[in-house]
Amino acid sequence: MGFQVKTNRKPQPQAKAKAKKKVRSRRKVLIPAIVAGCVLLVALGVFLYIYFEKRVFKNCEVEAGTPVAAEDFVRFDLDKSSAAFKYGTSHYDVHVPGEYPIEIQLGSRTYKSLLKVTDSIAPKLSLINRETMYNIPLEVQDFVTEMEDECECTLNFVKAPNYSEVGEQEITIECKDLGGNVTTESTYVRVIGIYPEVTMEAGDPRPEVSAFAFNEADAMLLTPINGIDMNAPGDYTVSFSVNGVQYDSILHLKDTKPPKAEGIQYEGFACYPLEPKDLVSGLTDATSVKIEFVEDPHFEQPGERDVQIRLTDLGGNEQIVTSHIKLEADTEPPVISGTKDISVITNESIAYKEKVSVTDNADKNITFEVDNSEVNLTQAGTYHVTYSAKDGAGNETKVEIKVTVVYKPYTEEDLWALCDQILAQIINDKMTEKQKVEAIFNWVDWSIAYKGHAEKVSWIQGAYEGIKNRIGDCFNVASACHALYTRAGIETFMIERYPITYAQHFWNAVKIDGVWYHCDALTKEDGTRFFMWDSAKIKAYSDTHRGYHYYDASKYPVEIP
Repeated sequence: MGFQVKTNRKPQPQAKAKAKKKVRSRRKVLIPAIVAGCVLLVALGVFLYIYFEKRVFKNCEVEAGTPVAAEDFVRFDLDKSSAAFKYGTSHYDVHVPGEYPIEIQLGSRTYKSLLKVTDSIAPKLSLINRETMYNIPLEVQDFVTEMEDECECTLNFVKAPNYSEVGEQEITIECKDLGGNVTTESTYVRVIGIYPEVTMEAGDPRPEVSAFAFNEADAMLLTPINGIDMNAPGDYTVSFSVNGVQYDSILHLKDTKPPKAEGIQYEGFACYPLEPKDLVSGLTDATSVKIEFVEDPHFEQPGERDVQIRLTDLGGNEQIVTSHIKLEADTEPPVISGTKDISVITNESIAYKEKVSVTDNADKNITFEVDNSEVNLTQAGTYHVTYSAKDGAGNETKVEIKVTVVYKPYTEEDLWALCDQILAQIINDKMTEKQKVEAIFNWVDWSIAYKGHAEKVSWIQGAYEGIKNRIGDCFNVASACHALYTRAGIETFMIERYPITYAQHFWNAVKIDGVWYHCDALTKEDGTRFFMWDSAKIKAYSDTHRGYHYYDASKYPVEIP
């Protein structure tokens, strides 16, 4: 354990002097050191101030388009590698002149700077000559082949083209960048004298070439205009070639005019519908027209009323036409004409509707039906056949006839064998066609005696019985001539009187040396012989003899002159 001894002795004067001397020495050493230390501290402070406060430039100026990096804003090389733009703070565009606030991150510290982007270089501009059709404007950029600048540029016509003036024009274009630098260049535009569009009304006369190429001598037509249907609305391309370049003009064929028509006054019968077109007259339009009723006319109802008809053409144009109808009830049934009892030989066919017709006072398209379900053509007997006709109003008519089926004891070959026997006696190969016909005509006239009535089962039966028995009526005579003419190779057909005024009558049409004639081998009591009569002569005779040879020419295959 240490301890300290206190004393009350005072230092001696000599000792005091030595002590003061030592203090003065120390002061001589410490004061310069302190001063030097202070200077060093001040210098260090200045250095640190300069280093930390001046590490980033306050301003950085670049020409537009020059790329920049964070290190470009740093003063000292030792900081460049660690410099970075502070995230989310530095937004700039070197292609847009202006001043942009910048924040640079160096370690934990952030420094502010200002990026100044300037544009002092004028744009580069190259132009090309252009062509366009009459009144078709071009955009200013259509003339530019090259435009170069670091900033966005605007183009404007200094001297704008007149597109309604045909020919070549000089134009001037100005290119101005964001820095206000301007470049101007000149070029040429040629306006072609071809209309880009031509509008015409459907139904107009076909246009001439000059309607499109109105002021262009070098224009060569590529599209045939005569191939355009002027009654069909639509858009049609008409192409031209000018100095090897194709130009397309569009023909707009419009239909703006509504159809024209007039309503009519119609009187008829109810229950017979009409088409809308049946109730208009004088319809005219350049295009096809759809015709329809505006409302149901109710043709099934008798009475008077107006009916509206809508006319719509291909262009969508409409016209309403009003007609007046007067309909009366139809109570009159159809009339069936020409029916008669029929006789046939077994196994022969029957044309039930031949020479049978039906008419009606109102229904123009009436048809009739034949119920022959009872008839058995393979078995002899008498059967009933019913003709029926009903008109659109429901009025009905029925007519019943008898069909007699007769057993045939001979064949068609039997008839030809009989004809061959007769022909061998009366004609030969040296005769002319007229001589052969006349020989057959005379043989039948002189050989077959007239009998008032014969069964008209078929012409084959009539011919066979007439030739075999040498007796018969006009049907047997005409049938015998028909068989002999046919077997001799001469064209012929039988004709029946129409209308039947007082009795049936039959005769022949015969083609002699290329000409058709009437030949009736049944000589009249007064000696009249009907050999090779023309139609005028046979009619003149019939006009004074109760229609003796009247007939319906439309029912036969050829017309007799």
